[in-house]
Amino acid sequence: MMKVYFIQDAGEYGKKGEIKEVSDGLARNFLIRRGLAIKLTESLQKHLQDIEKEKKKKYERLLKFAEKESKELDGKTFEFYERANQDGSLYGSVRKEDIEARIKSKFDFKSEFEVILENPIKSVGKYEVEVDFMKKFRAKIKVVVKPKNA
Repeated sequence: MMKVYFIQDAGEYGKKGEIKEVSDGLARNFLIRRGLAIKLTESLQKHLQDIEKEKKKKYERLLKFAEKESKELDGKTFEFYERANQDGSLYGSVRKEDIEARIKSKFDFKSEFEVILENPIKSVGKYEVEVDFMKKFRAKIKVVVKPKNA
């Protein structure tokens, strides 16, 4: 038996990034020959562990940024001026992408965030919207939609 590290998806045999123990014949004659896997050596295993440690450190760093950034954003107000008819219905809408773009234009956040908005805003008014940072932290912002004088 031989331990191999998959560098590509190999169907039923393994997925990219997996380490598996397979028969010598399968490893030499199929997986290694076709470039789907490489033999797992001690140096490769150490290298993979180092990469995993770096990924974990980077993730921890991003989590700290996400916590700080969610607190910084919490309670902020964003105003949108959109064309609307007399009863306050918008001709267009304010989508979550619009809100995300506005946040990105005002703040230089390093962590990933997503605005949680089930349906686009289609009328004038004040709305409370949640922003999710790395699926761990949440901030509540106010979105104010006002009619544009055209």
